Amino acid sequence: MEHLIPDEFFVNLAAKHISLIFLLTLVSFAMLYKGADWFVEGSVSIAKKLGIPKVIIGATIVSIGTTSAEAAVSVMAAFSGQAGLALGNGIGSVICDTALIFGLCCCITKLPADKFILRRHGWVQVISGIGFAVLCYFLLWTGKPSITRPLGLVLLGGLGLYIVASVKWAKQHDGYEVDDIMQTGNPVARAILFFVGLLLIIIGSRILIGSVQQICLRFGVPQAVIAATLVAFGTSLPELATAIACIAKGHKDMLIGNILGADILNILFVIGAASCASTLVIPDVMFRLHLPALIIVLIVFRIFASTSKENFSRWMGAPLLVLYVLYIYVQYF
Repeated sequence: MEHLIPDEFFVNLAAKHISLIFLLTLVSFAMLYKGADWFVEGSVSIAKKLGIPKVIIGATIVSIGTTSAEAAVSVMAAFSGQAGLALGNGIGSVICDTALIFGLCCCITKLPADKFILRRHGWVQVISGIGFAVLCYFLLWTGKPSITRPLGLVLLGGLGLYIVASVKWAKQHDGYEVDDIMQTGNPVARAILFFVGLLLIIIGSRILIGSVQQICLRFGVPQAVIAATLVAFGTSLPELATAIACIAKGHKDMLIGNILGADILNILFVIGAASCASTLVIPDVMFRLHLPALIIVLIVFRIFASTSKENFSRWMGAPLLVLYVLYIYVQYF
């Protein structure tokens, strides 16, 4: 992609006016959002055409599709040697999904506390997120704070186990229907959507990385900070759009599953794939801010999940939103 869109393009654009870079960043967000949307629709259509059971489609393809933007950005960042961008995007997306998106939706409406989901996917969310943070601190203690390819393969192995478990759990969960939210039309058109969506994700990722690099250089902001805030929010737009659609269409139970699945995949899939592409040296700011924030947000969410009965109380969204605002404030001010 660097041959198609060279670094000089972004340098020259930033030299003309930095506002053009910000505009290009917004364009990349739109490409990632629409690309992920079309990629999921096309994937579901192709899978159904091949006779793959819809329970497996929902537990694997849809979940991976909604985090495809994060994965593409982090993998491309890893190939470009920008470890802070790759790690910050994955960790920042977990914090954004849980503290901002869930917190906001929880304040807007009463969300069902599906114990079946929370006792399975919820604990995988906590174990994968906090377990990854503990691993990073252990690597710091050993004097080698890097996520290497073997560790990336372990994370991807965990993803495989999670997918198998998800399929099993989905079959046990009453009323699980993918067709309620995913409609398929002409198979050929959906197949075209798949390839166009994938192309948009790849190009959008390259534009976003090039734009963010110029923003970091111009304002002297560390890549990990930009990645954990601006980039993480932009790549989490598919999850935000899905959450709003779930509320509008009355599929509130799907919202919780989407948040949990996205968090798990951001650790196992996004960071796992990125570290397989290239060794990720963990920036110091990760240990001081991002990993502690990740642990706190997941613990607070787990407390709310464990103490809720049939529904999450609407006040529970407020502490998570406050945590997210503090997280942003500390990084920039």
